[in-house]
Amino acid sequence: MTLKFEQALIRNGNFVLGPIDLQFRAAAVTVVIGPNGGGKSTLLRAVAGLLPAHAGHARLQWEQSQSARADELSMTSARTLAGEMEIAKITPSQRARLLSFVPQRPESVAGFSVRTSVELGRVAMRADAPRVQLALERTGIAALADELVGHLSEGQRHRVAFARALAQRTAQTQLLIVDEPTSALDPSWTRALAAELRHSASEGLAVIVATHDFAFAGAIADDVVALAQGKIAAAGRAVDILTPHTLQPIFNVPFRMVEHLALNPLCLPMWNDAINAS
Repeated sequence: MTLKFEQALIRNGNFVLGPIDLQFRAAAVTVVIGPNGGGKSTLLRAVAGLLPAHAGHARLQWEQSQSARADELSMTSARTLAGEMEIAKITPSQRARLLSFVPQRPESVAGFSVRTSVELGRVAMRADAPRVQLALERTGIAALADELVGHLSEGQRHRVAFARALAQRTAQTQLLIVDEPTSALDPSWTRALAAELRHSASEGLAVIVATHDFAFAGAIADDVVALAQGKIAAAGRAVDILTPHTLQPIFNVPFRMVEHLALNPLCLPMWNDAINAS
């Protein structure tokens, strides 16, 4: 299954993103980058079906041989049977089975325990205690299962939100969407999260991540979309986009390729000129 934006215009309050043409691949991690206010969170909310396209299309498409997906998701329209559907028209219960979305500032009920908060990922479907326990273990918060969410640090709450997304997953899940996941995380969990996102892609999901962390982006990305001022500044394979030549004019700071920090060289912003200038 793929997700395609075709001349899509997305409105988020007074902010307008687009028109954009994009395609997100299954079994790949797409990283969304860009300056503040460029449209990253708006794009992710549109991918999650929370913001409809005011013009153009944001469609899920699948091959004819996979048309059984329509039955699995209880979609019966003629367009669905032809292999596509506007993602914003999917019902909330269908969306819960199709995708997991971890927002930049996950909502949490302070009076709930960690386990109960993670179990909420299954609210639209059958309870699955083993899957919830596995999600707790994979995010390193099993020891906190009985703690109240209100007693946790911001970074721990992010782990809870990601565990909830893992617990939500079913055989029908196609998309994992994560907005600014490393903003409150220590290096240990950031590394673990990178592994989890790559693992999700290896299981066939289209993984879409917005981040300002260029080391994290370079370590996990197959594809990159760079947004600036509501437009696509660059898009393509990570090896082609994460370069000084592409990033410097988008962010208006110098970048440099750094080797030996990850499997591939990383494109990182330089600091020496800013520090010397002070």
